[in-house]
Amino acid sequence: MRSNFRPNIRIATNILLVISIFAIALKLSPIAEVYEEKNLCIKYLKHQVDRDTLIKRLKIVKQANPSGICESILKS
Repeated sequence: MRSNFRPNIRIATNILLVISIFAIALKLSPIAEVYEEKNLCIKYLKHQVDRDTLIKRLKIVKQANPSGICESILKS
């Protein structure tokens, strides 16, 4: 009768790899959102994106000053 030790270790290793990949992806998601906002602000300041698009994507109030908000986002 053959031992199931090696296949069991291989399956356990694969399961741990999948779990760790998802954990890394979940950790990187908020960082990606911050950089997406920074890139959007840079495009706005370079006049590549209009004010309405910036307001819609950042979900800010229309009366807010987008330049001031972008400056605070870029400082952080």
